[in-house]
Amino acid sequence: MKKEQPCAPQIMVIDNDKYVRESLSTFFGQGSTRLLVFRSGSEGLNALKYQDIDIVISDYFLPDMDGLSFLKQVEKEKPGIPRILMATITNDEMALGIARAGIYKFIEKPLTVDSLETIIKEFETIKRSRMCPGRKADEKKTR
Repeated sequence: MKKEQPCAPQIMVIDNDKYVRESLSTFFGQGSTRLLVFRSGSEGLNALKYQDIDIVISDYFLPDMDGLSFLKQVEKEKPGIPRILMATITNDEMALGIARAGIYKFIEKPLTVDSLETIIKEFETIKRSRMCPGRKADEKKTR
């Protein structure tokens, strides 16, 4: 029997800005975290069908939908996954939408290493309480 070990978080990031995607890939590439990076909400939703994701981080401004709509879809597809929204501009309507959607955290851009490290440490603490024998891709969904 194999001994179960704690899993490193698997994070999905959706951002249409190439430089943000590259920066996050560099930042997360230094640790044990597995990062899946996508440019659009539709790419992220498609990958979500086949990947075992622990955390989803999305920019608000995406080329095909807004990040809040994307994160609402994530909740429908994979209930319980912590969802984080990033944006440079916020207003009262967006803040209300974030609260209503049950978004775990809101991160204001520009991103800082400290804010990302704090969030990742929170999730690593949560993940340490779970054990996993190994990841496997989710079964294909048919509609």
